[in-house]
Amino acid sequence: MTDDYAQDYYVDETPTEDRLDELEQRIEELQSVISQESSRGEAGISLVFGMGMTLAMILSWFRNASILWCMVHGLCSWGYVIYYAASR
Repeated sequence: MTDDYAQDYYVDETPTEDRLDELEQRIEELQSVISQESSRGEAGISLVFGMGMTLAMILSWFRNASILWCMVHGLCSWGYVIYYAASR
């Protein structure tokens, strides 16, 4: 890599007070959004539902080998996973 190449893509910007204040404000906004999202617990619920849906579709495929049944059982999510475990 030549020095010319490095100079083209490197910008030496020393942060100014205005820029630092703006960055601090944006960080505070992001932290408040993250705390609101984590306090609701929606991410955890959707993750658990997504895991159940995925597991149900995989189990359905191995038992039935049908895309239609995979979609139906995916919608049933954990209900089908429990049924599958009980019926084996």
